Amino acid sequence: MSASDSGGSDGSGGGGGDGSESGGVGLLDAVAIEVGLIVGAGLFSLTGVATSFAGTGVPLAYVVTFAIVSMSIVPTAVLGSAHPTTAGNYWYPSRLWSPVVAFFTAWGLSVSMFGGGLPVYALSFGDYVDSLAPVDPNAVGALVLAAFFLVNLVGIEMAARVQSLLFVTLVSSLGVFVVFGAPAVDPVNFQPPLSTGVGGLLTGAGILYFVCLGANFVVDLGEDIQAATVTIPRSFAISIPVVFVCYVATAVVAVGTVGADAMAGATLAVPAEAALSPALSTYFVVGGALFAIATTINGVYIIAPKYMQVLADDGFFPAALARTNDRFDTPHWALAVVFVCSLASLLSPLPIAELGSLLGYGGIVLIVPMMVAAVRFVRRYPDRYAATPVPLAPRATVALAVGAVLANAVLLALLASQNPALFGTWLGLTVLGGGAFLLARVWYFRRQGVDFPASVDTAFSPAPLEDGGVTTSADEAAADARPLATEEGKQ
Repeated sequence: MSASDSGGSDGSGGGGGDGSESGGVGLLDAVAIEVGLIVGAGLFSLTGVATSFAGTGVPLAYVVTFAIVSMSIVPTAVLGSAHPTTAGNYWYPSRLWSPVVAFFTAWGLSVSMFGGGLPVYALSFGDYVDSLAPVDPNAVGALVLAAFFLVNLVGIEMAARVQSLLFVTLVSSLGVFVVFGAPAVDPVNFQPPLSTGVGGLLTGAGILYFVCLGANFVVDLGEDIQAATVTIPRSFAISIPVVFVCYVATAVVAVGTVGADAMAGATLAVPAEAALSPALSTYFVVGGALFAIATTINGVYIIAPKYMQVLADDGFFPAALARTNDRFDTPHWALAVVFVCSLASLLSPLPIAELGSLLGYGGIVLIVPMMVAAVRFVRRYPDRYAATPVPLAPRATVALAVGAVLANAVLLALLASQNPALFGTWLGLTVLGGGAFLLARVWYFRRQGVDFPASVDTAFSPAPLEDGGVTTSADEAAADARPLATEEGKQ
């Protein structure tokens, strides 16, 4: 019996699927979602923050960050192509390692996203609009959060189409900044090289980590992606190089035009005003900054409810969050939680503009269970691994996963050392807050006679091999659905 039996999500509970052609997200849409999640408010606001630490080495900090992120991309693509599913960053570790560990990492990501993600993005959007015309940044941010809540309430296909349109304008505006700003680059502004040393370079890379991470989240949409077994690896192969070139080139132009001191703590509007004509500068702010932030906000709205649905199907969250509305088949309650939590943070007295580092904590910690899951998959299912479109030997994939864990641990330590109080707050909210919530769920199910979380179905069945490829059947997808949300929904 699945969650859909009581009005819950239909198959969103992590059942596998091959992402058949009936899915609503194609290759271009997947690339647009990935680029939108990567190229967001972080590029336009955190580049200046990273420059404060990395100095003239900020372009190299982007190179280091992308190298570390790319180490985790291959193992992630392996899992996504072998068993396309919903909320993969939670589902894979929960099946191949521990559902409790996966819950805590998802909870930590939620703290990061609702405390230092969506509200920061919304406020940045308002600040950029305020640079064009006098407005209240908080009010504009609230309107943006509401607008994308409504867009995603209509359905993922509409949200994906909006993402694609924003993506085209975004990439073109970054091209304008790089092409027309390049002549204003002065090599003297990069002297001395690595002005803050290797430690500053690595700290800057840690700050930029989440800015470069977004592509990993496309595995959370596996069941919505057409031909996901091949589309997911192909989308990574396109989006990562595109964003890498855009980021490094943008950092070179930004520091090269105004210098590291002027760029430190500033937004990209500063070098844009210095290097571009007024018309091009305005286009860059609107088509670049505003559209980049918009694509990230939209991408989070697309993905965050997927986590809530699957966690609800597993019993970690209330069953209501797994339900979808009859008209649009979208998770209205999960979307409402995303909107309300983000809006409350935005309008609260918290120093939202200073909480961008929270994103790095949640993003880095999320990677570790995924890498453990990838290693276990490679070792337990060698024949399924061989059938994936990833052209690497098993040992190479395992080495990348282990390297990603070690590199992420170093970045987390460096990032935490810059603001121990903020990291301690995030850790407390993750461990103590998540622990209290988990104990409440355990108590609830014990009253129903259910041994939770031991009752969570952790069976992992890779998509069966057919004709040398990886596919899956509808029967297997149905078999993966879990009964906990259903039983709770009947209470």
